[in-house]
Amino acid sequence: MVTFADLMALLFALFVLLLSFAEVDSDSFRKNAGPMRDAFGMGDKVMRTTSLPSIQQGESGPGQAPSQIQAPTSLTVEIVQFDRRMKAKRNFLWQFRRTLERELASSCIVLIDQGNRIIIRFPDATAFVAGGAEFASGVEPTLKRIASILRATKGQILVSGHTDNSPISTARFRSNWDLSSARAVSVVHFLITRAAVSPSRITAQGFADSRPLVKNDTPENQSRNRRVEISIEITSFQG
Repeated sequence: MVTFADLMALLFALFVLLLSFAEVDSDSFRKNAGPMRDAFGMGDKVMRTTSLPSIQQGESGPGQAPSQIQAPTSLTVEIVQFDRRMKAKRNFLWQFRRTLERELASSCIVLIDQGNRIIIRFPDATAFVAGGAEFASGVEPTLKRIASILRATKGQILVSGHTDNSPISTARFRSNWDLSSARAVSVVHFLITRAAVSPSRITAQGFADSRPLVKNDTPENQSRNRRVEISIEITSFQG
């Protein structure tokens, strides 16, 4: 039979044993810590602060935000500019067709989209008196409406005169070169003085019969070749 004294002795022995486990010898701990660190492959890395290299301005590594956004490439800029010009050109064509719907419907003028330029073509019979550089009746209001659209664009405007291959020799016009040039100048003069288009934007040229649309082998074809054209380069459309 276990007496109370025996029970107390056993409890005391247990208390001493637990206390011996709880006491840590600091020297022994430091001695055993080294092999334990080596066993886990940590060595001196434990509890050691590692200094990070400073990030230089303009440098960036994985996971870091770049110091600045990369500038667009020249190809990207060209594509954006081209898209803007195309949108501006479509807007010009829409305005032109809306403003000159009646003239286009009656073929008094012809609108031509050649990709890199827009051409407004006046047939000879529509714009000028026969064999002269004076405007035909009713053409000036049309030119004013065209000028209102041209003023909204940028860049250079070329006005060119063309004739057929029938020779001409009068007191005023020595040849088709004189006639075609005079007709182009008449249009330019009107756009500048009567329609407020800047003279620095306009050039007049006469080509005589050197640039026919079709062969001058029939009266109908000759009539087609007699014309004045207002050409607007695609670089004029800046959006």
